[in-house]
Amino acid sequence: MPSPGRRKALPAVGAVVALAALSAVVRYADREPRADAGLFSQVLLSADGRTLTTPVMWAPCQEAEPRLFARETPQTVAADLKTGRTVDQTHECPSAGRLVSLTLHASLGTRQLSEANTGKPFVPFPAARLADVGYLPPGFTAISDVPQVFGSVAGPWTPNPYNRSDTVPSWTRYYATVGKPALSITQNLPAAGTHDPAPGTHAGPPMSVNGHIASLVCDTDSERALTWSDGVSTFTVVSIDPHHAALSPSELLRVANGLRNP
Repeated sequence: MPSPGRRKALPAVGAVVALAALSAVVRYADREPRADAGLFSQVLLSADGRTLTTPVMWAPCQEAEPRLFARETPQTVAADLKTGRTVDQTHECPSAGRLVSLTLHASLGTRQLSEANTGKPFVPFPAARLADVGYLPPGFTAISDVPQVFGSVAGPWTPNPYNRSDTVPSWTRYYATVGKPALSITQNLPAAGTHDPAPGTHAGPPMSVNGHIASLVCDTDSERALTWSDGVSTFTVVSIDPHHAALSPSELLRVANGLRNP
């Protein structure tokens, strides 16, 4: 029979255990996603074949961050996004674009990559094929967040990171500096040709990028897009600033001429 002192201690120990268990449940619930969101965005596969990265749009003041998950077998990898569980509905804030990543247990290798939600196969962009960026305008550096403007513009000349082609992989990198327009570099594999200017677009004269014909498919004060194909990749360099001036065509051309396939 337990001693009186031990009898007193048992309820206390039980309370501590119960509190710890409850805390674990709460922490798990906070992290638990609400539902499959679907994986429709661009997907980057790291050079070692183990890490998948994709952009997501979410409201950081209201939701837990969405996460990327995958189910792996020796033959397949089924990946998808899960939305973050709503944690606060009393505040409103702008949606934000973030990159989220997942490290696989083994290199993707020859395994087929597909959407877990639909079973639809798709081809990720291999990071080893990303072109080297030899020139950026003064003050510009790479950023991990996706500027919101790139998810909201609808022009056919502006790549949208949240729309993915299943057979022509693409990846967009972003660059910015304080008080300057956002800059993006999108690369498609294989080369898919350049875009024709949309009706009503003020396109500039033909240009040349490292000996390849390029088109300034959009040329306005707030947005400029330069696109070309080098026979290996199709590139689109975009500068957007809805409130001020986009980078000049000559600056976009310097960025373009500085790109080199690995």
